[in-house]
Amino acid sequence: MRLTRIIILRHILVWILFIAYEVSLIKISVGLTSPLYHLVVYYVLNIVLFYFNAHVILDYAFFKTGRPYLIATLLILLEIIVHLFIKLEVDSIFTGVKYFSFLFTSPMQKVLLSNIWREIFFIGFSIAYWSMLYMMRFKERNHVMEKEQLRSIAHTLELENKYITAENAYLQNQISPHLLFNSLNFIYGAIHKLSERAGKGVMLLSEIMRYSLVSSEDNRTVLLADEVDQIERLIELSHLRFEHQLYIRFIKRGKLKGVRVLPLILITLVENMVKHGDLGAPNQPGRISLTYMENQLAFKTENLKRTSSPHPPGGIGLKNIEKRLSNFYPDRYEFEIQDTETLFTVTLNINLNP
Repeated sequence: MRLTRIIILRHILVWILFIAYEVSLIKISVGLTSPLYHLVVYYVLNIVLFYFNAHVILDYAFFKTGRPYLIATLLILLEIIVHLFIKLEVDSIFTGVKYFSFLFTSPMQKVLLSNIWREIFFIGFSIAYWSMLYMMRFKERNHVMEKEQLRSIAHTLELENKYITAENAYLQNQISPHLLFNSLNFIYGAIHKLSERAGKGVMLLSEIMRYSLVSSEDNRTVLLADEVDQIERLIELSHLRFEHQLYIRFIKRGKLKGVRVLPLILITLVENMVKHGDLGAPNQPGRISLTYMENQLAFKTENLKRTSSPHPPGGIGLKNIEKRLSNFYPDRYEFEIQDTETLFTVTLNINLNP
């Protein structure tokens, strides 16, 4: 608002100086004077012509038409004719002379030429003024674009730095899993001769953990068959852990070959069931069903609830699963949890069509 006021005051000051210069020059050189209201009306007409040409005709021709130079020329010619007739009508009012009655006489031709020259004078300055504004707009637009490009480059560099930092942290964190795998291999070599059951459990645990690490490095999806293999390893490890006093029924339907899914989703649901569920009733085992038909994956776990559990219920794993599903399968999945007094059921349906 303050800047607009300053610009208006500058324009007014320039016009005051210009009018004072012209009136003084005519007074000194020719000795002609005109009534004040005549000067006011004539200069208002010329100032209107100046701004109308710049902000209406030129803006329209160059910003809203496909052939700006031709349109601008035609509109300026029309503008000159209209302004000329208005000027002659004003002259007729001030002098009482009907100029239109001897429009094409020799004296009138000089009047027309002088008025047209005056119009061209103001239109020429108007074009120069508009060109200056256009160049300022062009520079300002370029400046804005350069700032946006610099912001984009800075943002890209920031993302690259964050990626490098995260990658370094990830590589550093890999030291711990690899150390664990080597330790598990050592433990397996040390105990499998003493206890086949313990050795097998260590090897299954090592395979599951290795899959967890490798699948997180993959290109966001893994083969569904690999995920199913890890589920079966987890079930087998759980049987060993509880000395086969654990009852789980896993049913698979459909051709799984070549199908790819988001990793560690299904196995996390099974791990949640083993961790929190009551799977010790042979007449009501935990049930896992997986069906794949026509790019539709249906997965369901159902188990009895424990009356007491050493693991505090937090639901963080299930919340993380839903967040990952929402990011990777937006509007293409259904994730439902049913928690009753005795049963805990999780149902997941995914449309694998991209």
